[in-house]
Parts: sequence; structure tokens; C-alpha cells
Amino acid sequence: MNIRLLILLFLSVNIIFAQDENADPKSPEDYLGRAWRGDFRPYGEIIYGYVTPKHLNFSGNFGNLGSYDLHLGYGEVKTYRGVISSIDQRYLFGTIASEDYNIVSENATDDIKPEFTRFGIGNRLGFGYKLGVIELLPYNQMQYVWSKIETPRTDVITEEDNYILDRYEGTFRFGQSAEAGVSIVLSRKLAVSAGYEFAVVYPRHIFWPWLGSAIIQSTALGMVSVFSEDIVDTSPLFGPLMYFLLKNGVAYAFYQGQQEKMNWPFNSETPLTFETFRLGASILF
Repeated sequence: MNIRLLILLFLSVNIIFAQDENADPKSPEDYLGRAWRGDFRPYGEIIYGYVTPKHLNFSGNFGNLGSYDLHLGYGEVKTYRGVISSIDQRYLFGTIASEDYNIVSENATDDIKPEFTRFGIGNRLGFGYKLGVIELLPYNQMQYVWSKIETPRTDVITEEDNYILDRYEGTFRFGQSAEAGVSIVLSRKLAVSAGYEFAVVYPRHIFWPWLGSAIIQSTALGMVSVFSEDIVDTSPLFGPLMYFLLKNGVAYAFYQGQQEKMNWPFNSETPLTFETFRLGASILF
């Protein structure tokens, strides 16, 4: 029952606050029709990431990882107001991450190097600019994530650090992530992207405190969505930038609190987090 409520909350918030210059919904069925039909086209995206694990109470050092993501879903990029475009993508995804995929840096021998697989659902929204045949689209991306983590241990790890890592192993752990990035649409078939993701993995999912935190976050994101979309309507030049800054600013502010308390602002356990710089390429069908 908890998972159903979680997914319903995620879809409801993103459907209600998704932008559409032509939409004039009169009923809940209109919202659902837009979410699952609309002018969406199927797409696939492959993403490489450079991952930095963190935990505020961990006394040892984490090593950096490499990751690969695959997104499969539906999306649209369409003209919003003249030279302004909007992006709206909803997708399923899977990720693998390991030190073996780290092609950027070298880790010390004693570094703790988690490995994980994950899957989940996500939504990418934003406004941008038409620059001739190219479209530059800053975006905010939100995901619900289930991660399975395994951590090889070194001989020098402390008992306290061992306990922290044990909290995340054995099964899939629930979490969430946000990403600030930019997508560059090169043609009707090809786009590339760059982004910075900040993800929280909960050692245990305590539903009601999480729900309270999620409602506060979703409400704040929804309010800045409405406000910043009004700016887009009145100022095509600055609107897309304000949408990007406000939505990602709120998402990052919540992440800052969640690094210490996983269900911030409610008192709760310190979680494991991952910050990832990501580069991707997508094909639109």
C-alpha cells in the first residue's frame, strides 16, 4: 500500500504542475490524458556519471565511482512562446555503478568503494531557448529510486563505519534524487545533456515521516513552478533561467537538510548520499 501511495503522489504532483501552453483542462481525466498521451514521443537515453558517495557520520574515505544509466520513456519538446521551448519527459530508468567504471580519477587503496544497482521513475521539466535549429533547455529532474548497495570492506575500517554500511546492504533501499542540468536538442532525433544529480538513500523507509517531508517538498516545488511559469509568460528572456534557478534552488535546499536528516525537516537518521556529474545522449523515436 505504501508504494502505491508513493507512486500516486509522485505522478499527481508532476501531472498537475507540468507546463503546457495549449492545455485547458476541465477534469482530472484531461490531466491524465495529457500525462499518458499528449504529444509525447518515445525516447531512450544513455548517461555516464562520475559519482561521489558521502555520509556525514562516516569517518573513513569513500572512493569515487563511475556509473551508467539507461532511461526509457516518453517526452516532448515543443514551442512554448515564440523563441521559448519546453521539455517534459517521464521515464523508467536503471543504473549500475562501480569503481571499475571510474574513468576520471584514481582512488586510494584504503578508500571505501560502494557498488550499486538501482531503478526507478523520473520526470524532467524545464523551459529553454530556440537558437536556430538547436534548442537549449535547462531543466529540473526528480526521481524516486530503489538502490541495492554492496560495499567491499578494508581491514582498517572502524566498527562505527561498518555499522553504517551494514544499514544499507541486503536488499533494495528506497531513496530520491534531484538533478539540475541542461539538454541540448540537436535535431528531431538527437539530444545531449549535462547535469549534476544529488541523491539520498534511506537506510530504512519510515513511511509517515517520509510522506510529511515529501508533501512539504512537493508543495514548495509546485509553488515555485507556478510562480516561475508566470515569469516565463511575462518575460521570455529571463523566464527559463528563473524557472531553472528557483526549482533547482528549492530542490538543493531540501537536499542540504536531508544530508543530516533523511526526512528533513523532521528529526530522522543521517542517510547515505551520492552526488554525480552526468553526461548523456538520447535518441528520440
